[in-house]
Amino acid sequence: MTDPSDHRYPVKGEVAAFRGVRYPARAAAGRWPAVDLLPSPGFAPPEGVAPHLAADGSIAGYPVPPEQLEAWYAVRWTFRWRGELFECTDRTGTTMSGDYLGDDLEFARAHLKRRIIGYRGAFPLDEVTDPTEHREDLLAPRLALVRRLAEADHFRPGAYAVLHGTTHRAAAAVDPSGAVALVGPDGAQRAAAPGQLDAWYLVGWTFQWQGGPFAAVGTVEGRIKGVYTGGSWGFADSNQLDQEPAPDGVHQQYTVEADLDSVTDLQQHRTDLLAAHR
Repeated sequence: MTDPSDHRYPVKGEVAAFRGVRYPARAAAGRWPAVDLLPSPGFAPPEGVAPHLAADGSIAGYPVPPEQLEAWYAVRWTFRWRGELFECTDRTGTTMSGDYLGDDLEFARAHLKRRIIGYRGAFPLDEVTDPTEHREDLLAPRLALVRRLAEADHFRPGAYAVLHGTTHRAAAAVDPSGAVALVGPDGAQRAAAPGQLDAWYLVGWTFQWQGGPFAAVGTVEGRIKGVYTGGSWGFADSNQLDQEPAPDGVHQQYTVEADLDSVTDLQQHRTDLLAAHR
């Protein structure tokens, strides 16, 4: 299907530009933060990009990291018929269809078909005027979210230590020799006595979602995951929280995966581990 200007992407959907070529696109499920390029039938796939396959063996898309895209945006089109505004839903060789965006009920009842909510119509192309493309940028927010999650280490709880001014991942307790195991930014493993460290601490994050308290345990597909720390079964049930085994393997816990912009009171907490060894 082409849009009202005969471009080869949907009248409503997502578009990504990669190496100067525009493709229908969507977020790559299970491959966050990648974006799937979806070449239209009969068009060449993006060069140098390996496809990923669906369960039935068909090509599900060509995933590309967002930083390699020139653009990624949601697109929709509007047009006018007899001066009234519509959102385009389909286009054929002779007609354009759309949902009515106006508020003239007398006009709608006289010329359009009733929907469950609102009105729609299909019109000859030569009667359609002012086709207009509307874009919503998806790339900049995705890149900003990637940076934010990286800076916060995806809100994972963990222990850190500072050695000679450099922050390392660290064990939360000393080993049998009395040393703290460290992993540096370069991935190199080393150990240091507590007295050699500039700092050693635990980091955790908490947040509120739908008025309930949660402890963050990381991210899933760009969404923050948290364990419910409140005591209300009614809250867990009414908000349809996921139930899963707790780390002890005996008890159950309730969790949620939420968009970052839907949570409040997101706070980092630090617990000093070095004080006990001074």
